[in-house]
Amino acid sequence: MLRMGVMKKHFQLALLFCLLCLELAGFCNCGGGSICREVERKALVDFKNGLKDPNGRLSSWIGLDCCSWTGVHCHNYTGHVIRLDLRRYGGNGSLEGEIRPSLLVLNHLRYLDLSFNYFENTRIPTFLGSLASLQYLNLSFAGFIGHVPHQLGNLSRLQNLDLSYNSLDMVGSHWLTNLSSLQCLNLSDLNLSEAKNVLKSLNTLPLISEIKLFNCDLHVPLSLGAEINFTNLRFLDLSSNGINSTMPLWLFKLSGLEYLYLRGNNIQDLIPSDIGKLTSLRVLDLAYNGVFGVDSTFNGVLIAGLPTTLGKLCNLSKLYLSGNKYFSGDLNRLGEIFSGCLNNSLEELYWSDASLSGILPSWLENLKSLKALDLSDNFFYGSLLQLQLPSLQTLLLDSNNFNGTIPKYLGQLFPELDTLDLSDNNIAVRPDWVPPPKLKYLHMNDCKVGPRFPSWLQNLKILSSLGMSNASIVDTLPLWFWNFSLAIEDIYLSHNEIKGKLPEVSSKLPNLQVLDLSYNYLEGQLPQFSSNLVDLDQAHGLFSRSTFSNTSIISPSLSQLYISSNKITGSIPKTLCKLNSLAILDLSHNMIEGVVPDCWNLSLYSELLVMDLSHNNLSGTIPASISSLELLHLSNNAFSGELPASFKNCTSLSVLDLGYNNISGSIPTWLAENLKNLGTLELRNNMLTGSIPPQLGNLRYLHVIDVSNNHLSGAIPYSFGNFTAMKTGISDRLSYGDYVNNIEINLKGREVQLESLSEILIFIDLSNNTLSGEIPEELGQLSSLQSLNLSRNQLSGQLSEKIGQLRWLEVLDLSMNNLSGALPPTMTNLTSLNHLNLSYNNFYGEIPYGGQLEALPDPSIYSGNQGLCGFPLDKKCEIEAPAQPPTLPNNEDDNNLENIWFYLSMSLGFIFGFWAISGALILKKRWRYAYFRFVDHIYDKIYVIVAVNLKK
Repeated sequence: MLRMGVMKKHFQLALLFCLLCLELAGFCNCGGGSICREVERKALVDFKNGLKDPNGRLSSWIGLDCCSWTGVHCHNYTGHVIRLDLRRYGGNGSLEGEIRPSLLVLNHLRYLDLSFNYFENTRIPTFLGSLASLQYLNLSFAGFIGHVPHQLGNLSRLQNLDLSYNSLDMVGSHWLTNLSSLQCLNLSDLNLSEAKNVLKSLNTLPLISEIKLFNCDLHVPLSLGAEINFTNLRFLDLSSNGINSTMPLWLFKLSGLEYLYLRGNNIQDLIPSDIGKLTSLRVLDLAYNGVFGVDSTFNGVLIAGLPTTLGKLCNLSKLYLSGNKYFSGDLNRLGEIFSGCLNNSLEELYWSDASLSGILPSWLENLKSLKALDLSDNFFYGSLLQLQLPSLQTLLLDSNNFNGTIPKYLGQLFPELDTLDLSDNNIAVRPDWVPPPKLKYLHMNDCKVGPRFPSWLQNLKILSSLGMSNASIVDTLPLWFWNFSLAIEDIYLSHNEIKGKLPEVSSKLPNLQVLDLSYNYLEGQLPQFSSNLVDLDQAHGLFSRSTFSNTSIISPSLSQLYISSNKITGSIPKTLCKLNSLAILDLSHNMIEGVVPDCWNLSLYSELLVMDLSHNNLSGTIPASISSLELLHLSNNAFSGELPASFKNCTSLSVLDLGYNNISGSIPTWLAENLKNLGTLELRNNMLTGSIPPQLGNLRYLHVIDVSNNHLSGAIPYSFGNFTAMKTGISDRLSYGDYVNNIEINLKGREVQLESLSEILIFIDLSNNTLSGEIPEELGQLSSLQSLNLSRNQLSGQLSEKIGQLRWLEVLDLSMNNLSGALPPTMTNLTSLNHLNLSYNNFYGEIPYGGQLEALPDPSIYSGNQGLCGFPLDKKCEIEAPAQPPTLPNNEDDNNLENIWFYLSMSLGFIFGFWAISGALILKKRWRYAYFRFVDHIYDKIYVIVAVNLKK
């Protein structure tokens, strides 16, 4: 019995041991990546089904082992999903769609990163506040909109929260106090104007060490109360929040602060001397505040507007003072501040755009640890001093007034120098200059480098960026230039007089990304370049009859291509459609012919924003595959057919320029219904028919409309008075790299090509059509309108007095219409008018005199109006004669005869009536007595009535 009991006990222990081994084996298998927990796998699959994944980033999410899927990490022992990292890195495609509640199944999830994706203007799901185990949440740069859900305050274990750079706002900040474990917070670029106490709420968190609140419209209080709890705070960014006061004093109690960013505010008064209390500071950024106080005298506390206590920051390595233009005093005295502690600690000093002047101060040489010095965009003058800074790696002195010759042996003064920018100075570079051998970035734009192409470039074997635009080089491009540095990435040689031919293949530059050879005299065929090229600018060259080929410019990374104003022939190759990274394509002003390939939607996620094919010999219809553009220039070609309906998909289109083609049909109403962002509509010199759709008046950004020289008819829509941009003016101008948004308009009777739409922005030209009816008085509401051309139509009626409200109007052309009536006196209110043409209408009366009309003495601007008189015409107006409409010569005799009969008949009628009554009274006594009795009776009756009323 005892043996059986012992055996039974051993069996139970063995069974228990086996069960423990199986359990441990199961844990290890889960952690080892074989099979994850089924319920969590299904949740991840459902989460994936709610997403759009055009680039197949989640293609590995198949099979049973979710722990091996891309971005999924499981616990080594339990097998639970603890980390989901779907951040978009580099050029990987964005995830889109919705975030499904199936994530709640992952109740062990500690780390969630969905940043740099695009969830297409959706809201942050409130259920994320139920992921109780979450310690890290990053939703930055993800396209979210709306309010920040206060449910996130339930995440008491959260240590890192990043919601930055979304279109979010926050109402109230009380929920932040619940994030008791929070260490790092980034709400940059959110709207916190309705969350008044953000900093006071954060002051209650004991572990907070990093706060990033850049550009939040944040209210920064001068006081946080009696107790400051930011004992662990190491990093604070309050840049670009419009702080319009002195520096808050509570900042100087943060003794452990190492990084302080206050740039881009409006901080007033001097930098307080209390800045010296922040002895842990490593980085201090006060750039671009602009209104620091001024103390031009040395008083022991301030030197040139800087406190002497700044010199006590013995750990400070980076100091940003750029953009503050009110420092003053003797910069040489600053040596007292930039000595001692700073002498050894300061590594980077940025003091550009600060209106500093004089020669370079000698105390700079004392900063032996200095690695970066930026004094660009100031007013320093004189020659470059022989300063010796052995640790200096970056020297930026561009946009000053330096002169003379650069020191021959600059490399001995700065042996570690790898970045040098001397652009926009009056500096000459000697042909035997010995550059610092470690240079990687060298820019000498607008300096005198030429006339010979500098041979010293051959010594810069690791140079990556070269800028010598407008450098007075008059020479041939040497062959060695194409292999002097295999590391070269950017080359800027525009606006010189460089001659010669480009090589057929420049594969010797494997890392080349940007090549700008524009405005030179280069010749030859268009070459093939490195596969890494992202920006090619060879505009305004002289490529002699160069042709496109399917092998030209095939770099898959190419983002900007400028080869305008050359002599390129042939047709546009389809290979351009395959460049998914191409954002700007400018082939204008060449001799390219044929049809445009209809292949631009080969990639649904093309980056193409600007297409300029203007001034070529292209023909056929406009390809239906053109979409997603923001600027489209196809003018001065031979395109035919109607406006393609596919343009409905170009919802971001800002400029549509199709002038000088053979486009037919009518102006479709969907232009206004779909292209809500349209700002420029250029359709001049085509074959358009029909009326102008009134829906165009709904385009609130439209500020240039030119449909002149077509066959349009009907009336000018009254809705044209609704153009918002023409009332308020233009404030936003989009930037597209180096692309210049050219457009051709007719101004003052001449064809003018504007090199930038910053000129004559608000413009209406409906001339040379068959428009009829009156000029809508609603046009007088377009107070910012600068040019109005309605000439050569069939307009009639009078000119409204509201024309005088167009105070910014510079050009007014109403010539060759059927307008009539007197010119409104309010025209003298057009104080900006410098070109006027009212000729060949039916205006009459005196020409208004005064204001800007006095400065327009040319009588031809009123010719063809026979009824007008006054300055500047020779025809004088009668002094008291009212304005009369002109009489036509062929009806003058009939009108005179008609007037004679009218006055004769009126006289005869008066004579006959008078003698018919008076004669009867004279000849007939009884009638005469009766008449006088009647008069007496009426008199007595009236007298009695008046007397009785007066008595009462």
